[in-house]
Amino acid sequence: MLREALDTRMKTLVIGLGNTILTDDGVGIYVIREVARALPADSGIDLVELSVGGVALMEEMVGYDRCILVDAMWAPDDGVGQVRVFDADQLPDTLNTASTHDADLPTALKLGRTLGAPLPEDANIQIVAIGAHDVLTFGESPTPTVAATIPEAAVQVLKLLGKEA
Repeated sequence: MLREALDTRMKTLVIGLGNTILTDDGVGIYVIREVARALPADSGIDLVELSVGGVALMEEMVGYDRCILVDAMWAPDDGVGQVRVFDADQLPDTLNTASTHDADLPTALKLGRTLGAPLPEDANIQIVAIGAHDVLTFGESPTPTVAATIPEAAVQVLKLLGKEA
């Protein structure tokens, strides 16, 4: 169940995912940079930029009570620039689902929990996904439609954190 604002006493990590040299793929990183500018320095919320998935992503979450992931999510043309917010248990299939090199996030979380890693519960892992179509072209900025969505996505992250923009 999606929670608009979770308990602020929980140890919280916000992860911006992506690669800033692959056009729209870097949008998660651009969003958390905007979130960082909006948060006070003493917010107690950890922010990190990552270009990993699967097991490496799960390992970053160890020791946190909650986590917000911000990432591009492939979308058809009519979904580009849309912001979706959902819990980890509603995670749609991704390119990593079929990867032979890494596990998808649900599998990585299950593995970590089986091994005893202190990880957030699925209900405490929210995803802010920005619809994107161009995630493979080299380019140092998102396409205009995706770039225009960065402020809206940052507001969604701040709402999840209980910090109105």
